[in-house]
Amino acid sequence: MLLRLEAVSKRFGRDWVLRDLSLALKRGEVVALLGPNGSGKTTLLRLMAGLIRPTRGRVERRGRPLFLPNPPAFHRHLTAREHLLFDLGFHGAQGDWEAALARFALPPDLPLAAFSSGMKKRLALARLLLLRPDLWLLDEPETALDQEGRRLLLEVLEEARKGAGVVLATHDRALAEAVADRAVWLGAA
Repeated sequence: MLLRLEAVSKRFGRDWVLRDLSLALKRGEVVALLGPNGSGKTTLLRLMAGLIRPTRGRVERRGRPLFLPNPPAFHRHLTAREHLLFDLGFHGAQGDWEAALARFALPPDLPLAAFSSGMKKRLALARLLLLRPDLWLLDEPETALDQEGRRLLLEVLEEARKGAGVVLATHDRALAEAVADRAVWLGAA
């Protein structure tokens, strides 16, 4: 198993966001997290990534996770090329950043301050493909993507199945039905 959650609960102050959630994810599997705003989807992804700790329960990860928040976080003064080169160096990875930028139709030398939200999301997807983490944690990856961007997202998710596990939080049931092996509904805790 790449990921196992056992009776995980999370509380902020007096408010419980998640209660007694158990889940397992194996390599090659895609799990969609569905639910209304405030149901704990992003909190759950952050717990899976190890960015926050559960109030109760246990999270076990095997392999290297990579969390793609919504919106993706980038330094606005750097270019797409500079971001990808930094990421490759930081993670000690090798990859063809030029091919990644071409595949996602991104200009290499334009500062991200000039990028649209959809272009930033495409850059985040290019980053995932270059870094090839074992565990992909995606928060609303479809947001701000045009039709071509959504097509690329579906391609990327299919490629992820070949060696990684994917958990994606989404409001888009059609996307969940198209890519997920199973879905987890999160309601109010």
